[in-house]
Amino acid sequence: MHVEARELPPTPSGLPVLGNAVGFASNPFGFVRESVRSTGDVVRLRFPGTDVVILAHPDHVESALLNREAFGKLDDFSVAFGDALLAVEGDRWRRQRHAMESFFSPSRVREHAEVMVTLAGQRAERWTDGATVRVDEEMRTLALRNLFEVVLGDAPPAEELDELAETAHALNRWFEPTSWVLPTWVPTPARRSFRRGVAAMREHARSLLASEDGGPDDGSLLARLAALRDDPDSGFDEAEVLDQVVGMVFAGHETTALSLTFALHLLGANPAVERRVVEELDETLDGPPTATDLDELSVLDRVVHETMRLYPPVHAIPRVAREPVSVGGYTLPADTTVLLSTWSLHRDPRWYDEPETFDPTRWRSTTPRERGYAFVPFGGGPRICLGRHLAELELKATLATICRRYRLDATGSLSVSPQMTTQPDGPVTVRVRDRQ
Repeated sequence: MHVEARELPPTPSGLPVLGNAVGFASNPFGFVRESVRSTGDVVRLRFPGTDVVILAHPDHVESALLNREAFGKLDDFSVAFGDALLAVEGDRWRRQRHAMESFFSPSRVREHAEVMVTLAGQRAERWTDGATVRVDEEMRTLALRNLFEVVLGDAPPAEELDELAETAHALNRWFEPTSWVLPTWVPTPARRSFRRGVAAMREHARSLLASEDGGPDDGSLLARLAALRDDPDSGFDEAEVLDQVVGMVFAGHETTALSLTFALHLLGANPAVERRVVEELDETLDGPPTATDLDELSVLDRVVHETMRLYPPVHAIPRVAREPVSVGGYTLPADTTVLLSTWSLHRDPRWYDEPETFDPTRWRSTTPRERGYAFVPFGGGPRICLGRHLAELELKATLATICRRYRLDATGSLSVSPQMTTQPDGPVTVRVRDRQ
């Protein structure tokens, strides 16, 4: 990527000193999308003490994700996750990815379909006919239990799991709009909550690894990490292994829980789509779904794709320009913070007809691969999400299990807030009714 342009990206109108901070903090998604529509696919937002550039075209996003020499990770990732895989770069990233990627291969992930179905069934058994369920809380705990059972090898007691889910959830608060537009030294309540969450997560990671000391290698990722910690030739020390556990506990369940929450709400708010899902389940399944059954559920596939398009759990992929670079005819100076706006891409009428509408049928004639960098719920390029196959299988296993048992009725509207991930702005509730 050569630096030929000289002009800085355009910026929407703002206030003296505060720049665009007030507009962004009051309505982040709306402000960014309106700025893209009115200003262009490369937009510079001005905040006190810093500028942030939004990239909202598939070509620009592709360039940023592929050109890792020019675009690096933000320091915020290291603040939250230390030397975890989702924070490091270069040789350290390659070493960590190589050590863990076999646990997330499609063939190995498929082995866990039965466990995922069983855990979803156990969670759904807690609900009663006619009950109103807080699906955001339920899916957060379920996704975390899946992570422990499938990836880490064992799950803590239910009350400890609920507490851990809340602790992991607190890590989102570093990116609350009302905090993020302020200098990092400002001690906002969100940042204090974040730091408490990080400390609690590291302490739990330490106890998890301690439980592996002297134990048998059970084939779990946790056992693998403990072995790497104890191998002087692995390159992993105690601190780096701890960071992997913290990163895995957060990244390994949070985005999946969000997609499940949004999918259950959308199915409950769109009864015609829900009926088609149930018809397919009735046509395909004789009992609890197997991995092979899940492969055949094309309607449910489309629901999953459309949910992640309309409500991408990662609304923006943050990067920093390591050197001056040219994007879309504009110059980004070195050290510029860059947000690759997944939210804007996924709701852009240039790439999707009626983009605000939940319409799974749009995926009948196309695939995520064919959409290229206009569909990036898992990122893209070499650093595409390591756990994407696990997440997709868990989404289908959970939704199939719940929809076989219950009819869903969304009991309220859905609004969201951009934190580290796309968070519901309040409880998400669904009324469930037995199908039998």
